[in-house]
Amino acid sequence: MVWICPICELGLEKTPQGWSCDNQHSFDQAKEGYVNLLPAHQKRSKNPGDNLEMVLGRRTIHEAHLYQPLAEALTNVVAGCKHISTLLDIGSGEGYYGGFIARSVPGITIYGIDIAKSAVRLAAKTYRNQRFAVAGARHLPVANSSIDLAMCIFSPSTDNEVARVLKNGGHYLEVGPAPRHLWQLKTALYDQPREHSELRRSVEGSTLAQDGEVCYDKQLNNAQLQALVAATPLAFGGHREKKAELLEQKEFTVTMAFSWRLFTLSN
Repeated sequence: MVWICPICELGLEKTPQGWSCDNQHSFDQAKEGYVNLLPAHQKRSKNPGDNLEMVLGRRTIHEAHLYQPLAEALTNVVAGCKHISTLLDIGSGEGYYGGFIARSVPGITIYGIDIAKSAVRLAAKTYRNQRFAVAGARHLPVANSSIDLAMCIFSPSTDNEVARVLKNGGHYLEVGPAPRHLWQLKTALYDQPREHSELRRSVEGSTLAQDGEVCYDKQLNNAQLQALVAATPLAFGGHREKKAELLEQKEFTVTMAFSWRLFTLSN
């Protein structure tokens, strides 16, 4: 097991009730199967991370296969990496991408961490073959040099923490929105919409092995449109009147555009 104590950083061992380290720090395992490894002093609010509405919106759009072409592309990237037995999904949300990869890449153990307890609870209930923990990306409760591939999809990460948990020659897969992702939604909500920034081209201590983009158009019904807005930062922005008008649309076509970079940790 790769989990370490978030207080003293010793390895955690499974107990009948949950997990504990040699210093007797104990962490209960929830009935859904996840463990909470986010100490109070690492929280910036009572319930950090995405709220339940965003989590459920994301589940709705994933069940509608709106992001399936991206999941397929990332699965191909992971499958193309040699000797991958452990994968860490940083900011795993409700577990969609890890679940997609697990179904297609045999022999891989997937660990997911997210700061939002509601997302981790839903992920653990849905994907029983993965290991989940409530935790933040700045202080990964993961042992040194224990991970073959770490991936971060639409979530922040900390380079030194990623480098610490990766094995020598391990991989880091970073995924973000391409400049014109959801552009039609942005133009409907904002007078002067801004393009997303490009993904960075380098990560300290690693080399860029591969990169690519995934771009396609999707026609949404009203329920999918509302779920997509609720699941993204657009839920908190834009003109109120324009948003109300947008969310009344029976159909809406939107461009889904993503960029990914695969880095290899230098030996």
